[in-house]
Amino acid sequence: MNLVAEKPTSSDGSNDIKDAVIRLAGNSQDGIQTVGGFLARLAGRSAQDVMTYMTIPSTISGGASIFQVRIGSGEVLSPGDEADFLVAFYQESYENHLSALRDGGVCIYDSDHVEPDTSDKRFTFVGVP
Repeated sequence: MNLVAEKPTSSDGSNDIKDAVIRLAGNSQDGIQTVGGFLARLAGRSAQDVMTYMTIPSTISGGASIFQVRIGSGEVLSPGDEADFLVAFYQESYENHLSALRDGGVCIYDSDHVEPDTSDKRFTFVGVP
């Protein structure tokens, strides 16, 4: 994960993100697409290149859903293979998508709904109440 460029590259002196992949995993009724779309628009308006990937269940009542955003200061040609950040809303989301998180990645999880295996030292775990 290489999140910050060595030198500021924008005219206002701020640092650009070289490359980051963020995967949001939960249920479609949790606003996964809304948050993912917001992140993509925010990055695009910050002069970053962006590519997204999402899954939407075909059922009316919703179901498991992901939205993956890749942000970069260079040319972004794919949504990314491994995530730098996984945001897991539920235990099932955590279990199904932890394998997509690269070694050294960060798992942000809903501490009311997810019990992560914090003994797994490949990742950093951050619980959000």
